[in-house]
Amino acid sequence: TAAHIVNRAAKNVLGMHINQAGAKKTLKKAHLDITHYQAVSESELKEIEKEANAIIKKNVKINKKFYPRREAEDKFGMEIYQGGAVPGKMVRIIEIPEIDIEACGGTHLNSTGETELIKMEKSSKIQDGIVRLTFTAGTAAKQSVGSLDNVLGDVSKLLNVEKKQIPARVEEIFKLSKKLKKNPFQNAAGSG
Repeated sequence: TAAHIVNRAAKNVLGMHINQAGAKKTLKKAHLDITHYQAVSESELKEIEKEANAIIKKNVKINKKFYPRREAEDKFGMEIYQGGAVPGKMVRIIEIPEIDIEACGGTHLNSTGETELIKMEKSSKIQDGIVRLTFTAGTAAKQSVGSLDNVLGDVSKLLNVEKKQIPARVEEIFKLSKKLKKNPFQNAAGSG
């Protein structure tokens, strides 16, 4: 279900040319390979995450029904074959009304809300025209967000600032480091 949501979110953010080119799902992490003509930026990845979680919040009921192949193709079109054609004379159609319709034999929830949370981890261009979106969902996503929050807490203590002040403090440290690299004796000369 999370892969279907991420696929739709990617289409909404990047364009309707997006198609699933492959996927791998485990309890801890998943990836969705999509057709796209360039790398996905960090801001686009954040937008996909935002869009995916908006779909989750809609809590749309998921319909699961078997159709004879020809009937499914006539009714829903060839777009049902995201990731390739599925075998058999009967195809299982997963429909998230007004969001996604695919032929899929995978396990699915009863509503988008049961997904709870999607956390986009990274994107990488794996070949020309194919981008891999790596994400976590549900409990794994909550754990990922919790781990990130712990790291931010540790960094804020080290820098002696609130979490929201971390970017400004890090930028300040980088500028100071750059300045010292240009003239390493600047501070030593003035302290004698």
